[in-house]
Amino acid sequence: MNKRDNILNAALHLLVTQGEQATSMKWIAKEAKCGIGTMYNYFPSKENLINVLYLDLKKKHMNYCLTGLDKDKPIKQQFFDTWRKMLEYAINHPVESKLLEICHYSPIITEHSKQEGLELLKPVIEILEKGKKEGIIKNQDSMQIVIFIYGSITASILSRPEMSSEDINAILSMAWDAIKD
Repeated sequence: MNKRDNILNAALHLLVTQGEQATSMKWIAKEAKCGIGTMYNYFPSKENLINVLYLDLKKKHMNYCLTGLDKDKPIKQQFFDTWRKMLEYAINHPVESKLLEICHYSPIITEHSKQEGLELLKPVIEILEKGKKEGIIKNQDSMQIVIFIYGSITASILSRPEMSSEDINAILSMAWDAIKD
């Protein structure tokens, strides 16, 4: 692992366990076992470091969720395949998922980072848009649908992180029932 990755991993750990306010660049450098000057060579500020970490995690998350997505499958199957992977990612990567959740609401995330994060959701939005055109999915704002489903999934995982495949299927079925037309 290179120094940049060590710094990002140290920041991830500290931000989740101690919170943004209690995590200083000095503590991140100590955790990453590097000098403070090295930290600033890679990241000019704590805000920059957090934004880079947020986008790195968001890209890993979405790459995982969209790998193998078959756009020729029926909309319902694409929906289930994509959101099942989102659930699996959150269950299998709890620390990363927690930081993504924290950052989602943090004012430290710049507008640029938020927009770049939204760009990563385009394939998910495209599934919903296609479903609306086909009359399969309710004609609601696609981003509101994503927020609704993501919120439901997040709440489910927080309340029961040890989910069986039956639990996952039940949650996905409820989400589908909520948005299907």
